[in-house]
Amino acid sequence: MKTAINYIFVFVLIALSNFCLAQSNEKKMYSVGFKSYKTFDTSRQYFVNNDTIARPLLIHFWYPGKVDGNRENLTFKDYIDLISIRENYTKTTDEINGNSFGFVNAYLGFAKTNFEIDSSVTTQQVLDSPVKAFRNAQFIDRAFPVIIYAPSNSKTPIQNHVICEYLAGHGFYVVSVASAGPNSIDRRDLGKSTLAQVEDMEFILDYLQKSAKINYSSVGLFGYSTGGLATSIFQMKNSETKAVFSMDGSQEYSLYTIISNLNEYDIDKTEIPYFLVGNQDSPSIYPYFNSIKSQNKLFYRMPYLGHFGFVSFWTFFDSCNPDTILHNYSFSYQAICESALAFFNATLIENNTSNDKLFSLSLQENEYAIKEKIDYSEPTNLMNTFLQENIDLAISTYKDHKEINFNNYNYSEEEISVLGRMIIDYDLGASEKLYLFNQQEYPDSWHVYFDLAFLYKIKGDKELAKKALSKALEIEPDNKDVKALLKEL
Repeated sequence: MKTAINYIFVFVLIALSNFCLAQSNEKKMYSVGFKSYKTFDTSRQYFVNNDTIARPLLIHFWYPGKVDGNRENLTFKDYIDLISIRENYTKTTDEINGNSFGFVNAYLGFAKTNFEIDSSVTTQQVLDSPVKAFRNAQFIDRAFPVIIYAPSNSKTPIQNHVICEYLAGHGFYVVSVASAGPNSIDRRDLGKSTLAQVEDMEFILDYLQKSAKINYSSVGLFGYSTGGLATSIFQMKNSETKAVFSMDGSQEYSLYTIISNLNEYDIDKTEIPYFLVGNQDSPSIYPYFNSIKSQNKLFYRMPYLGHFGFVSFWTFFDSCNPDTILHNYSFSYQAICESALAFFNATLIENNTSNDKLFSLSLQENEYAIKEKIDYSEPTNLMNTFLQENIDLAISTYKDHKEINFNNYNYSEEEISVLGRMIIDYDLGASEKLYLFNQQEYPDSWHVYFDLAFLYKIKGDKELAKKALSKALEIEPDNKDVKALLKEL
């Protein structure tokens, strides 16, 4: 066990100590092939507009391949066209072209406003830019590990094509399908939608082996945002899964309450390696990371990325003009790619030479990824007790732990505040009890009264909200947040 823990801890060092952003300068193990498969799951109904059809599953498959000198790279438009036909394989060329141009135009406009993309880059320039993959590259006659990518809410695999290509170029099959709800693209019920995405993942893995005749050696998972919910449940249901990589997965935030109440949820089946790369903020106690049984787990925070920074569009747009000065989010995304590669190399490939190299390194951090050092075990235990029992027992247990372990744990007002915000939409009454408990524990903190005021605003009790804000202003008279909320009331 110690050996396994060592190499899981060390793999990050490869990823975080030797960056080279320009992929053209990297020594690739393989050319990247790409195929898409148009298929249906005939066992499930799917609604598109007013039609009822079998569930469409447009499979995206990146693989290590060989190419001859006459082949050209796919363009970004080749990828984006797949978004247009995800529910309708028979669209006309004109429809596809219009959809693709509109999609990229909207995302590029967003990127120029929010990610400082070079304003001179045009929509057509992005569409025409080559990607790393080749269409129908020759397959290599050997079994590679397969990694299933779970996209975020209602999105397609193209949202993170860069990391999919990157992993394929280093000796992994990467397979994925768009995220959808139980019977349409609508994912309003996230519990049922998560289970539908898990079933999609199981279907495409079976398709890869039985219909596409692709043999794989082992199975890993990675997911972004709500796709992380699906990776958690898939792993619990499928024992062949050997490792999970999370790109700011929603299981680490308030949606943990969704998956923890599913019948398929079994925290005792989480003993495999797990690697979380989280965003720059701290809006969570990271309950899934702190609940799983695995001793081989790592959590790195990306100081330059918000939640939407984990999408590869921005770094791809950033590279479309060769004269552009690359931004920190591009370097950060490359850090994610290299971390994922090192992780999957260490967990899915039995390579003694590779492991020896991992063992020889010592743990490092750098500017783009910082190892999380905060212990969230106490509020996580509080949350789990609440979900499994009730909020009163959870608070009582927390108080008992605090009395015994006060000198061994950094108890704080903030962790209870964050937990209250995480469950406020799930159980308003439980959140109120948490905030009142926090007020009792930290009566001199303006923030506990601010939290209460926000909750009372949601409940529609303006008088109690104003009373709580008045107390907050007594403690911190010049606080802008308190004054802003008071103005809203």
